[in-house]
Amino acid sequence: MFYEPYPMGLGGNFLTQRLILERLDRDKFNPIVVSPIDGIALDEFRKMGVECVVMPPPGKLDRYGRAILRAGILSRTKSAFDLLYYNLRLLRFLRERQIDVIYANCVRAEMSIGLAARLARVPSLLYIKGELSNPVIDRLSFILASKILFFCEQNRDDKYPGFVRACRKKFDILKIGLDPSIIEEVERRDKSALREGLGIDSSCMNVIVLGQLYRPKGQHLVLEALSKLTADFPKVRLYLLGDHVIDEYRLYKDELDQMTVEKSLEDYVRFAGWRRDALDVVALMDIMIHPSLSEGFGRAVLETMALGKPVIVSKVGGLREAIKDGKNGFLVEPGDVDAIERRWRELLDNPELRLRLGQAAQKTVFAEYLIDDKVARLSGIWTEMVRGRV
Repeated sequence: MFYEPYPMGLGGNFLTQRLILERLDRDKFNPIVVSPIDGIALDEFRKMGVECVVMPPPGKLDRYGRAILRAGILSRTKSAFDLLYYNLRLLRFLRERQIDVIYANCVRAEMSIGLAARLARVPSLLYIKGELSNPVIDRLSFILASKILFFCEQNRDDKYPGFVRACRKKFDILKIGLDPSIIEEVERRDKSALREGLGIDSSCMNVIVLGQLYRPKGQHLVLEALSKLTADFPKVRLYLLGDHVIDEYRLYKDELDQMTVEKSLEDYVRFAGWRRDALDVVALMDIMIHPSLSEGFGRAVLETMALGKPVIVSKVGGLREAIKDGKNGFLVEPGDVDAIERRWRELLDNPELRLRLGQAAQKTVFAEYLIDDKVARLSGIWTEMVRGRV
């Protein structure tokens, strides 16, 4: 059973799950995706022939954007009881469907089903892809999970080192993986209509930021850096691909719109929204900037690297391990607008540097971050969990 708490978008988390589901040996595994709400991700899974079950939670457990944690003490207390009740409902589901192992793709997923899993004696695997931010909830999810995976050692060791050392056997590393055939297909496709539709001018230096529009993704930092560049580089163009996805983040999109006007960037910035053909757009770009203030890994960065594009990336999450500063990309401190501007200038000024970093980035991905061996190892971990070896 896959528990998916965020089925409303098709971002990096969805792409990871889709690749896993596509490659699972169906003679050995029968995947069922359970979610608290319906959404576009479940529609895509259903097209793949995967059973999807929607189990709405009680009360206000369907709120996102940390709304539950920001509520008053009485509301949080009620949410705790609602979560207990929800786990009891899921307990019945686990028993009725004879679930053997659970895959929880984030802390919220583990908290939603972890108690039910313990009561049903069903092992749960927690694969942490985002930043850990709540010491109480994070540790509780660690206790509930039978096995915990991180993208890289740096992510694992960032927080709670004492807990990690005490429960060392629970923790392991599994790198993210990409499907090389998708990259090859993108490179082969004719993009002339896409170029025309988005007004991408090949005589300009086209730069992309790819990600959901909300403050931790840091798009505002790139707009700030761009405002310092346009006088020297009038032919630079910035494409922001992504949307706010949920209502809680709508105000940030409005803030970006306002910032574009206030800094007179209307001629330089294109808001392209959420797109299914995002990788095709990336293939038409010259540079990618990933300014996240918080990140588990950043799949979009790996996909861009696989397409041979130079990247400027915040030093967060697993990207600290994938990017070797100055060798296959540039790393900057989170929130450092001056560093973004400086590295951006270097790439705009130096085509040979762009080529060298892009080629090195591509080699890194194809040597270390392919999906098939990752799914094989994940399948092996699930099997050992069911057999009681983990």
